[in-house]
Amino acid sequence: MTHTATETLARCSECGRETERAALREVDGQPVCTRCLFGDAAPLQVWPIGIVRNQLAREGRGVAIGRDLRSEIHLVPGMTRFLRGVAEETSLTVIWWAHAAGGLETAFERGLDRKVVGPFAARTPARPNPLAISEVTLVEVRGPVLVVSGLDAIDGTPVIDLKVGRESIARALGDAPKLERR
Repeated sequence: MTHTATETLARCSECGRETERAALREVDGQPVCTRCLFGDAAPLQVWPIGIVRNQLAREGRGVAIGRDLRSEIHLVPGMTRFLRGVAEETSLTVIWWAHAAGGLETAFERGLDRKVVGPFAARTPARPNPLAISEVTLVEVRGPVLVVSGLDAIDGTPVIDLKVGRESIARALGDAPKLERR
């Protein structure tokens, strides 16, 4: 099956250039090319280290429902070598890719308090780069599978990285004072 130029190309609503559909993002319902969004910045290459398995589903504009259940992070085989010491921690920071996020909106009603904000003032998964961060409690490590609670990523979400969580850091420092905001 061959594709015609009209199937693979679309016009950016801001600059008017015809661009590959893959290089467009939806912003306020309009196609915007990556050059208009990110300028001349070069893209970064990111590889998933694992995948989330749970019963969470997407509801509405990307809000995960059922947050109280446990999730499993299934690491890809090459990542198990980096697990030394993880089982002794109580919390982790999980960095994940919001792969199911919809189009971007420059202003919307934030679910937390109904204030109208943009993505940089919210925890929405619909962002210029759909990276998300969750602080979780580590429940168990079973080989390449981490069982956690408090993860708001939906089933099938790619995990980008793991870091020791704030609770583990505070415990290691003897319950040091909370980090100050600058």
